[in-house]
Amino acid sequence: MKLNYTFKHLDHSDALVTYTEERMEEIGRFLLREGYGNVYFSKTKNEFCVEVSINTREKYFKASAFGSDVYGAVDGVAEKLEKQFLKTSKQYKNHKKPELSKEGRLDQAIRFKKAA
Repeated sequence: MKLNYTFKHLDHSDALVTYTEERMEEIGRFLLREGYGNVYFSKTKNEFCVEVSINTREKYFKASAFGSDVYGAVDGVAEKLEKQFLKTSKQYKNHKKPELSKEGRLDQAIRFKKAA
């Protein structure tokens, strides 16, 4: 997954970029296709904000998290995106009617025989 990084009121940190890449690669396995995205790090008075937007052929994903620690905010964003990825992948994997697939017809035949 290709990501662009933007820092606002925060110095560019290679360690932070590496950590974010690792977290995104962990959850990127749930995506059906490769995507590209933007990661936006910002700092206000007392807290850090991390916003991630990822665009794939199937869908557009966006999540943001706030925290007193920037690494904690990255973890929060990763958890939110993971939930979105899992939900979308389940929708795409289970979109067919079960009675039309070979396994579904076999299941239906077995249930019909047991009922009879």
